[in-house]
Amino acid sequence: MLRLKQLREERHLSQAGLALNLNLSQSTVSAYEVGDRTPDLETLVAIAQFFGVSLDYLAGLTEQKRLMAQSDLTPEELAHLYAYRQLNRRQQERVEAYMDGLRDRG
Repeated sequence: MLRLKQLREERHLSQAGLALNLNLSQSTVSAYEVGDRTPDLETLVAIAQFFGVSLDYLAGLTEQKRLMAQSDLTPEELAHLYAYRQLNRRQQERVEAYMDGLRDRG
């Protein structure tokens, strides 16, 4: 669990304080932080909710702390956004230029 200690320290919480909030023992929190134990899914969700972050952020898979808010985007639009985010910066610039060209043609 790469970011548990970081998130806990950002909130100025001790391991015991976090454990109390999550109904865990201090030794369990310590084991999660050093990687000796891995929380189950229910505990991961509780930790993410407590800190207001996504599971991906908690696990170190993204730099985006929070999930996008519910929006009026269609599933197709969300799929395009997801695909765009998987591109490198140069590819994103090419997509943007293409879209600008389409918009300019009216």
